[in-house]
Amino acid sequence: MVAYNFQADFAPDILSGRKLSTIRPNGKRRHAVAGDELQLYVGMRTSSCRLLLRVPCLYSKPVEIHHWGAVIDGVGCMGANMEKLAGIEGFASAGNMQAWFDNRYGLPAVGFTQIRWDFAAATFHAESADAGGSVP
Repeated sequence: MVAYNFQADFAPDILSGRKLSTIRPNGKRRHAVAGDELQLYVGMRTSSCRLLLRVPCLYSKPVEIHHWGAVIDGVGCMGANMEKLAGIEGFASAGNMQAWFDNRYGLPAVGFTQIRWDFAAATFHAESADAGGSVP
């Protein structure tokens, strides 16, 4: 199991299945790999911690975000593909995603990993728990 915390702004898109991946800086701990169970939270390490989803990881790939586009697993990503990437990351546009990364990390943002999950295979969804479901 690998846990990821998200800003509250991303929660609705995670719960709706619009946001299907996250791009995270590489650090001391390994990122999830295909087959790992992901637990997606908001408010970790606070009294308002909330589990949003428990889902399987589809893949993890190295990614860089640049002013001109992105590089995913060594392949350049621009134009329509960049817009698609921004969409599954929960952004309205590639420009919005690039601005977010620029403000948070500076561009180019290198040394990152994209972690993609399978929303349809979720074993826990917060809305079902809120409606009386239980955490499996």
